[in-house]
Amino acid sequence: MSLLSIAKKIKEDGFDPRKDSVNGPAALPAGDYTVVLKRVQFNIAPSGWESLGFTFEVREGEFNGRTEYVSFGTLSEWNGKDLSWSVERTIKFFTKAIELAGDKVMKNDFEDGRALADALERKAVGSYFTLKILETKGKEDKVYRNYDIEENAENAMNTVVVEEDDLPF
Repeated sequence: MSLLSIAKKIKEDGFDPRKDSVNGPAALPAGDYTVVLKRVQFNIAPSGWESLGFTFEVREGEFNGRTEYVSFGTLSEWNGKDLSWSVERTIKFFTKAIELAGDKVMKNDFEDGRALADALERKAVGSYFTLKILETKGKEDKVYRNYDIEENAENAMNTVVVEEDDLPF
């Protein structure tokens, strides 16, 4: 991509050099947003950490067009620490995205992180959701962002017929 192409994209994305930081816009404030799931990606960092990344785009209101990146870990143990609670949250978010998009989870969706991403590509990518962002304070006033999704009217009528043998439970 040429420098001019990059500059044009930045302008199209709404960058205002008099108001906006070069480090990108501030995170979306806590709240509820109508979003479309634009992309899902399974990532393996050089350190070996594995995660499932969701890219949501806000589709209405004051923040229309803004992007929110949400990432969930897929490893139940890291550096000797039990992170099964975190993977449970990942699976819950994954399952909600599949179901709310009108799809069904299948046994083979849980083979690994790549399979989770592939499953979301079937129907969830391109679907609308209500993204709920909640901020909580932890030790030393560190702010943590928590995410949930709810059904959006755009998806309410979508359904898929799945055989009982394909369901994991």
